[in-house]
Amino acid sequence: MYAPFAGVLLLPDASFLGTTSTVTTADGTPVATIHREAWTLRQRFEIRAATEASLLATGAQAGFWGNKYELMGPQSQFLLSLKFSGWTGPTGPGVVSLPDGRVLTTKGSWTARQFTLTDEAGTPVAELSNRGGLMAARQSLAFELRAPVLSVVQAIGLAQCLRAAVESAATAVVA
Repeated sequence: MYAPFAGVLLLPDASFLGTTSTVTTADGTPVATIHREAWTLRQRFEIRAATEASLLATGAQAGFWGNKYELMGPQSQFLLSLKFSGWTGPTGPGVVSLPDGRVLTTKGSWTARQFTLTDEAGTPVAELSNRGGLMAARQSLAFELRAPVLSVVQAIGLAQCLRAAVESAATAVVA
């Protein structure tokens, strides 16, 4: 789960009033479950193994303004951080910092829930896109990692951080 991964992960939203969803590979094999804490201001979530339900990582909003998110391992080890500009939020580029010092960049459309992840050379290495229809009761994300730049846990965590940033931005626009 922590080894570099290339492939497709499918990440459905939790069902209406639900807080848990199962992450699968493109062929439908369960790899993890995501549990989102309801009624939290910091957009907290847990990633657990699909089979034994052991804790793999936790994530949450780290910045006061909703522009920074962090993913930590089960022993509080740093797995990644995602930071947006305070002015643009998820509509502008985001910076993903990894434990080995590498930096990746996100850019996309938060209203369409589509993001591209590029490496330091500007090469697209992954794409996160919305797979639910406009009127779907449950949205679903597909994360295609074209190069092994993230582990399965990091990819799931980054997708959840982007989802949390989008939800935070949408709430701010409505309020």
